[in-house]
Amino acid sequence: MEIFYFTGTGSGSYKWRTGIPAKYLERRGHTVRTYKPHAGGTVPDAIVFSRSYHVDVRRLFGWCKQHQVRVVYDTDDAIDLIPRENVAHYLTGQEQLDAAEFMLKHADVVTTTTPELAVHLRSRNPNVVVIPNSVDPEEWQSLPREKRARRRLGWTGGATHFLDLAVTLDAIADLQRKHDFEFVIQGITDLPSVRELYDGAFLAHGRSFRETPVGRAIKVFLDKTARIKYQFHPHVAVEAHAAKICELGLDIGIAPLAEDAFNRHKSCIKFYEYAMAGAVTVASNVIPYATEVSLTCRNTFRHWKEGLESVLDADLCAIWRQQHDWVLSCRNIQNTVSLWEEALTGGEQDRLYAEQPVPCLTSSYEASVLN
Repeated sequence: MEIFYFTGTGSGSYKWRTGIPAKYLERRGHTVRTYKPHAGGTVPDAIVFSRSYHVDVRRLFGWCKQHQVRVVYDTDDAIDLIPRENVAHYLTGQEQLDAAEFMLKHADVVTTTTPELAVHLRSRNPNVVVIPNSVDPEEWQSLPREKRARRRLGWTGGATHFLDLAVTLDAIADLQRKHDFEFVIQGITDLPSVRELYDGAFLAHGRSFRETPVGRAIKVFLDKTARIKYQFHPHVAVEAHAAKICELGLDIGIAPLAEDAFNRHKSCIKFYEYAMAGAVTVASNVIPYATEVSLTCRNTFRHWKEGLESVLDADLCAIWRQQHDWVLSCRNIQNTVSLWEEALTGGEQDRLYAEQPVPCLTSSYEASVLN
């Protein structure tokens, strides 16, 4: 079949929901094109719309219906629940929210990342199917780290996670007083430091920026990291991201997540990346991580401190092997590409497919809460 993805390129969302699936759909014999706004092309069998757009998609939806093109709407976030502390809140205007709502309601099928997000979306479209984010094993060097005198503990992520990372920073500051380990932060900005990001926003928007929810969130991050010794690695282009995470050489990757309505609809991408790069994941004991990650901490100073302390002293090879093997079995695009194929093909399978559970959830994966 011929599949058009109506999307831009360069974002993490594009990578996980378009770039990786498209590569493996082509290997299964399908013709896949990236269908950018205002580009021409032949009539496809299916067209995949993503998240939201700055352009009006209603006419294109009508064209698809007129030409009997199957319409798929894919989203990996509950964009109607983005909190004001998240910079994405200000990048997603009402026009985009209205377009997303229209696509969600009028698509033939909606594809998304987790059962939790599927439940949220089904209030507007009953035909929602779960296709989990899945790694491309060809991008990663899955090598466990040999035990060394100084552990490398780190976090990687975008500029939407200041308050999430802040969940564990006090515990890390306290641990550095007693334990000799390296702490790494990667991402957030392509500037040399988060301080420069904050100062640049202050110059651009004036003193009022300090009192915005985003400004306050960045200030919390800066105040807490001022007490920590850490290496900072700027954001890299999406095509270089996997190699960068491997290059960091982490022994332990942390995935703290504040518990709120928006976050509980996210997926466990950090876990997948850490596992594929050779690092053991320790995550917040909140959805989504509580459903997939074997080592989690409650979101308190004591629990994160004691949990990380126990992992810093542990033999990580066996833990990493368990986590890595689970990701490679259950979140591997080579295994899950067939779910994309079914959703894009559609027909009478839609209803039955939507009711089927996603394979390899925690019914077969024993998780433990640290402390």
